[in-house]
Amino acid sequence: MTRKRWSKEDYRFLEENYMKMSNAEFAEHFETSIDSIAFQLRKLDLRRYIKWDEKKDKYLRNRYYYMSNKELARALKTTQQAINNRLIRLGLRRVFNWTPENEKFIMDNYLNMSDAEMADALLTTPASVTKKLRRMKLKRIDKTFSVAKKE
Repeated sequence: MTRKRWSKEDYRFLEENYMKMSNAEFAEHFETSIDSIAFQLRKLDLRRYIKWDEKKDKYLRNRYYYMSNKELARALKTTQQAINNRLIRLGLRRVFNWTPENEKFIMDNYLNMSDAEMADALLTTPASVTKKLRRMKLKRIDKTFSVAKKE
């Protein structure tokens, strides 16, 4: 791929549209890579920051416990990292209380489901499930090992 030469018009287009278009859309428009677009935006000091206001903070406070960061990011049109940073700044933490029903679910499903799948079913994080498996001393047998055939 040949290197793109950026004109004043190209830079003006970036400045006028960087809050309206994604890097992927810019890359398609300019027929260049997403990395090239990211570089040019950094070079021009054009950053897409979400403006946090009381309305968005209220939305987070009302839904953070029931929605994942991914779902919140999609709803608020921002990144998961921005959601995580804002939750920290607001002092909001998700604490999952393990009930006997949750523990039974883990016991019944840890061999058939991944940590992420169990986390989705229990509305918690994969890390929380992994930690609980460790505390319950439950281990999966690695399925990648092959059993030698008896002759």
